[in-house]
Amino acid sequence: MPDQQDSVELGSLLKSTTVGELTLKVRTKLDPTDTIASASALMRNRSHGSALVCDGEKLVGIFTERDLLNAIASGTDMSTAISKVMTPNPHTVTEKASLYDAVQLMDTGGYRRVPVVNADGEALGIVDTKSVVHLLVEYYPAAVYNQASHDQIIAKHAEGA
Repeated sequence: MPDQQDSVELGSLLKSTTVGELTLKVRTKLDPTDTIASASALMRNRSHGSALVCDGEKLVGIFTERDLLNAIASGTDMSTAISKVMTPNPHTVTEKASLYDAVQLMDTGGYRRVPVVNADGEALGIVDTKSVVHLLVEYYPAAVYNQASHDQIIAKHAEGA
């Protein structure tokens, strides 16, 4: 377990690192008129759990695997436009936001992914839990790689007299 000094260092790292310092790219970009079927096929082919929905370059929504599952569960026809089932006007961060702010938004909103936009609302990429973990591994490799598994932490036999 990290001591208080490690926690301060982690907080400092998150507050001093901007979202733009991460490797941002738009892996999957869709038009609002694309169908659920084509969107899910593209996400599957790119091994990504979400797609940014843009009108031109401007972000208008995000289509996630949760949106897909909700559409399937409700019996929505897969030829329906994703604009009908996407999350419209999602919460976003700019590339100048601190990683701390992005993580806080992810935590309070229950999001695994947050779109990153520039000042004009154009999509630049996504900050997700995976990119945050990769940053932490880069700065704290020993703490991450040397973490004992749950089985090793739990005592299997009673100790003492």
